[in-house]
Amino acid sequence: MRTRGTFPGWATGLLSVLLQADARADTIFLTNGRVIEADRAWVEGTQVRYEKDGGVYGLPRSLVKQLDQRAAPLPASDPDVRAARALLAGDAAEAARLARRAVDRDPRSLPALQTLAEALLAIGDARGARDHALQALRIDDRDPRSRTLYGDALLALGDRAGAEDSYRVSLRLRPDPAVEEKLKRIASPLLPQALPDPPAPTARVSVPLASASAFRLRYEGGANEVLGAFALNALAAAHAEYAARLGFSPDQPVDVTLQLAKAVQDPRAPAWAAGWSADGAIQVSAQGLERPDPSFARVLRHELAHSFVTWRTGNNCPTWVQEGIAQWLEGGDPARNDAGLAPLARASQLPSLVSLEGPFHALPEAQAQVAYAASLSAVAHIARKRGEAGVVRLVAALGDKLPSEEALPVALALSYPELQASWTAYLRGADAGPAGKPDHGSSHRN
Repeated sequence: MRTRGTFPGWATGLLSVLLQADARADTIFLTNGRVIEADRAWVEGTQVRYEKDGGVYGLPRSLVKQLDQRAAPLPASDPDVRAARALLAGDAAEAARLARRAVDRDPRSLPALQTLAEALLAIGDARGARDHALQALRIDDRDPRSRTLYGDALLALGDRAGAEDSYRVSLRLRPDPAVEEKLKRIASPLLPQALPDPPAPTARVSVPLASASAFRLRYEGGANEVLGAFALNALAAAHAEYAARLGFSPDQPVDVTLQLAKAVQDPRAPAWAAGWSADGAIQVSAQGLERPDPSFARVLRHELAHSFVTWRTGNNCPTWVQEGIAQWLEGGDPARNDAGLAPLARASQLPSLVSLEGPFHALPEAQAQVAYAASLSAVAHIARKRGEAGVVRLVAALGDKLPSEEALPVALALSYPELQASWTAYLRGADAGPAGKPDHGSSHRN
């Protein structure tokens, strides 16, 4: 007979083993085949650091093949981070203040950034939580906790598709039942949702048109009030559409110049350009045009899309992303371009997206046509894989001044080589069609 509160010897031994197994939950696999079992392990800059038997050690990341972590937060030596974590459940505002102080001292501290993101979510600042989770991902885009927090922030902002992508990446990096449950709650309408129910399929969202005050219109080489009125109406409609789809709009009026007697007047514009956008300002050639036509409207939409992207990214945007988004918003037909690019993909002659980061205006027209076609096709492929929200996240990451090779994995969970390989594989399966130029001709592109 044993007394209450005691364990037999075998149970005590088993409990000790279980406690030790839980404590040694992180495993470091080295490139030389050695395995290190640690109390906790985490990435800090160029080092993988770990705690074991009361000591803290470090290894160069180049020596580490794989790091398997448990779901617990990274250990923190900063007293403000430890205090913030203790306060998360009771006083999230004070937790956020302490964590922010720790981040100010060390902007590259993953424990501080993650704690701050969690505290900001607790007080309802989803945008701030997203920004700090992104900052953590810039330091280590393979940290599963940062991926989960980024997903939590996207979900709070209403981006379910983005949250689902982030949770799936987190689970690939490290299995976690809590993250699996979050993913199920997004995927299943039968489970309670943190977000309001989606509108009925027949619901419509009314978006007011931007007024003419969003633009400053002027003519060069004469005046044509019919063209001018058409341009303002078309631009106002496109402005409202893009603001709704992208979630932002320029905060200053967009300068629009209609060139009535000459081609586009910019030394950087190629001779075949019918439109040009520089630093957010738009030039459109209306030479010889008495009345508006569909082509004129497409040029206006295309150039306004450039103004939006430029305003958000501050020119930190590869040309293929700029031109792809402009054609995508303009209403270009990716399927037509995909069919034209398919033979190049099958012959391993598809341009690499990295090679399309620079300006297209110096390219011969034939090469420019392929570059424009590839840009729309690649952006459409991103939308196909990650949804329209994926394109928006990519623009946001570039707007946060991430270089493209970092913005892609942060926004899309795809590296440049992975995106290139996925896009190429898709095109190789596309229906063969007439290779050639982008939809409706490259003369309307800048």
